[in-house]
Amino acid sequence: MISVIMSTYNRGQKISRSVESILQQTVRDIEFIICDDCSTDDTYDTLQKIAKSDNRVKLIKNEHNMGLQKSLNRCLSQCNGDYIARMDDDDFSLPDRFETQLKFLQDHPEYSFVGSNADEVFDDHSLVTDLPSHPDEFDLIKRNPYVHPSIMMRASVIKAVGGYSEATNHLRVEDYELWMRLYKNGYKGANIKRPLVEYSKSFTNTKFLDRKNTIRLVHQYIFAFNLPIFYEYINVLTAAKLLVPAKLKRLIRLI
Repeated sequence: MISVIMSTYNRGQKISRSVESILQQTVRDIEFIICDDCSTDDTYDTLQKIAKSDNRVKLIKNEHNMGLQKSLNRCLSQCNGDYIARMDDDDFSLPDRFETQLKFLQDHPEYSFVGSNADEVFDDHSLVTDLPSHPDEFDLIKRNPYVHPSIMMRASVIKAVGGYSEATNHLRVEDYELWMRLYKNGYKGANIKRPLVEYSKSFTNTKFLDRKNTIRLVHQYIFAFNLPIFYEYINVLTAAKLLVPAKLKRLIRLI
């Protein structure tokens, strides 16, 4: 029923917890497609051991490092389920995540995908996100209103729009671009307000490239959504965040 996709690179020390959180879901009818993006540590060996003990796990190994966008599309090409769920290699899904999301999508055919709030885990504390239940185009422009590893999509929908963009200007914003493109094509998403995932996050890992590609993406979709030009102020704020020290970001939680 559900195809779960994950790309991983050099997560040998952490990946077992993430994988087991999927295999222990209350919904058992899944296939778990994991693409090892040419890891140089023991990640693939760890995955092979897990796959031998659970035949729902299907492994793909890239011959060279291809990056997240292409690796996720490789996973998508192998999917057989009616629904596609995302998972990251350093996060954790609560046991009833799939059960909750599956019921939502079955009860609400008007939505093409669903995410959830998340427990954002930092080095020394955690914060619970407060995402909008039914994001609209303006919510998308203001910020990315979806936690990528919390998403479950109808397989027919993501395949209809061609999966993840592999364009270089969408590097590190491939999920944000996908939500924008889905909305532009008339599909809508929602969030379950209860945290269904633990999401590893850092105040220091946002890079200039992330901000640059975010600014370009938001600029593109301000016009695509026919929003007034003054919404460009959001890009000014995004650029300004590059100047804020990590310690101050932690204090006032700008991101």
